[in-house]
Amino acid sequence: MNKNDEKERINYLAIAITTNCNHNCFYCKPTGENINPNLKGTINFENLKKIIKVAYKLGITTFRITGGEPTMVEYLPSLIKYIMNLSTNTRIRLNTNGYKLNENELLDIIQDYKDRIDVVISVDSLNEYIHGIHYPKYLSNEIKDITRELIKRNVQTRFNIVVTKQNIQEMEGLIAKSLSLGVNIKILDLIIRDEYFGTDDRLTGQEAIKFGKKSYISLESVTSYLDKISDKSKSEYYIYNPFGIPRSGYFIGNQWVQVKDTSKGTKYSRLCIKECPYYKTCNEGLFSPFISVGEILHLSGCKNPKLYYDLKGKNEKEMENTFVKILNLFEDTELRKN
Repeated sequence: MNKNDEKERINYLAIAITTNCNHNCFYCKPTGENINPNLKGTINFENLKKIIKVAYKLGITTFRITGGEPTMVEYLPSLIKYIMNLSTNTRIRLNTNGYKLNENELLDIIQDYKDRIDVVISVDSLNEYIHGIHYPKYLSNEIKDITRELIKRNVQTRFNIVVTKQNIQEMEGLIAKSLSLGVNIKILDLIIRDEYFGTDDRLTGQEAIKFGKKSYISLESVTSYLDKISDKSKSEYYIYNPFGIPRSGYFIGNQWVQVKDTSKGTKYSRLCIKECPYYKTCNEGLFSPFISVGEILHLSGCKNPKLYYDLKGKNEKEMENTFVKILNLFEDTELRKN
């Protein structure tokens, strides 16, 4: 997709179906990608189906399922079937740490829809501990086995790697090993926020920002390495989505490595630029609509409570009108540097 394709209609919805997770990564919120740290639990499946039905009616065809850890949710296999049975053009991107991917029922369902489902596994290091910091999402033998099984079943599989000062020295080895497994890769720098880090003392406010800045590192050395090993590259190459942070693409044989670098700026709604009090500290910008636990509709990563909409108890028409408010923000965007 072209970077100038600003008028393309958003067709992507992220859903954090649970706040529960089997890991406690130091850079993550206790409730994962969910917007409200005080709301915990799992979205009711019947209510979620109603929300998804409305979203699909309004043109949403790609659904990113995340958490927390979505494989901990009992209804996940049924959710995949429900979305896939809406139409032959629906797609799913499943974000997971791989926790229960090796369960036969889930693997079989993923294989059944392998042409329309991508599995994204978070893998941040080669080793479980780096300088005393615990990296539970490391490239363990179990993750290698799960990855090989997915590749064997012809399932599109990607690793997401978050780069920090703590794991930067492992990047070349981790990228090389990941490519040898046959997966694509997305490299992300650390988004600095004023809440969440999953440290023992649950840092928030200025302490969290200070910790984030201390852990942040530029992706320059990573992109230099990718330049050396890639057959070709394309800066600001949008894969799947013309919104959010511009991403560089590096191509090695039939595989690709995508780099999402917040220092390059991001797309914002012009309405957000004019009116949002959080605009100047917003790293992610306008990326996708998002459903959090509590059935809250909002923008991915958005801090503005005026754009949080409670869908609980709404009928289909009310939900549709609420979705339109969020979707309209994607009609007029602008790329700006942070």
